[in-house]
Amino acid sequence: MISISKLKEDAFLRHYVIYFIGSMIVAVLNYLFYPILGRLLSPSEFGDIQVLISLITQAGIIFGAFSLISVNITANTESPHERNAILSELRKICYYIILAIVLFLLVFIFKLESFLNLSTVYPIIGLVILLLLSSTATFRSAFLNGSKKFAELSISGIISSGGRLVFAIILIFCGLGPIGAIFGIVLAQIATLLFLHFRTKDSLQLDTKANLHTLEKGSIRKEIIYGILILFSTGLVTFIYTSDVLIVKHFFDAHDAGIYSGISAIGKIIFFLLSPITAIIMASIKIKNTVKENASILIKSILISLILGISVLLAFFLFNGIVVKVLLGQNYMSYSYILPKVGIVMFLSSIVNVFVYYFLALRRFFLIGISCIGILTLGALLMFYHGSINAVLNSLIISLIVIIFLFFIFYVKNYFNRSTNI
Repeated sequence: MISISKLKEDAFLRHYVIYFIGSMIVAVLNYLFYPILGRLLSPSEFGDIQVLISLITQAGIIFGAFSLISVNITANTESPHERNAILSELRKICYYIILAIVLFLLVFIFKLESFLNLSTVYPIIGLVILLLLSSTATFRSAFLNGSKKFAELSISGIISSGGRLVFAIILIFCGLGPIGAIFGIVLAQIATLLFLHFRTKDSLQLDTKANLHTLEKGSIRKEIIYGILILFSTGLVTFIYTSDVLIVKHFFDAHDAGIYSGISAIGKIIFFLLSPITAIIMASIKIKNTVKENASILIKSILISLILGISVLLAFFLFNGIVVKVLLGQNYMSYSYILPKVGIVMFLSSIVNVFVYYFLALRRFFLIGISCIGILTLGALLMFYHGSINAVLNSLIISLIVIIFLFFIFYVKNYFNRSTNI
């Protein structure tokens, strides 16, 4: 049997516990946001806020790509000068991309408002501001992650989730309604950015001119290619676990979509409960590790995901009505019966997420192929099965099962290929 002392000495589990505790505090604050706003706003107004959050998450695919590159660079680059130089150049590229997206959003702001059945353009305006702020915060947060400073990383998450809750409530009570909630999220991001700058300003220097001479020829090109890999693979996960709200918002009326967005927010408890695992995977999996060392981390990650995920799923199946009533109130009870199925979508998305981050850390480019297959499968299913919310959820579940099967096949092949080459 494994002794308690050995478990305490396990670096992976120790880091996971630290980040898990911080993430659970963040999760509690995040989910206080939903029931409180669900009671302060009407279902249709709450639906608009959920669209903003979904759009932020979708846009986060780009930030996630740059973030994961930065985590990988921080974890694997021994020279601080080389690390800072590469991160500095990547930040410049990120700025250009975000500016292009911001211009696109401003040009088509009213078309987006109509397509998503929004009651106002303010969610799009909030998105624009958050994109500009996040383009600065991403690299400093990634540096903390790659440096295994999980306590500071957790604090930044607490400031973000706690701040948006407090600011949103204050602004709503000031009579600003959903607009207050939107700008509460913006103020929380500003507070988070200030904390990240304070905690990293001495160890992370992002002065391009000062560090450019330390770059090796082709180093940025290599990281951009890796960024394409990240963009595809994390885009797959992000699209699947956030697209349900956008799909329902597009195909169904504002009231029903608003109620569903509340149920989806509860279902995402599973995804956010398990997401801390991926941060530990990116900092722990190394290309120079042996096959067995990396495999051990993957197995631990999947076991943790199964234990925690199935526990929450059981609560969703057995007490879905009570959970919805307690967290969101009576107005959302009409769709409480779909909570178990939403939970399955989020649980399967979490398992996919573990595989994605494992292969990302190893820079396996077959992720692009699997991502394309997964998104095409979901798109094909939704073309024919979107007449009801149950049909949308069934399409998501089938797509996720296909993706997990493909990951398992590639993992087995990768494991035995590397084992025989040692």
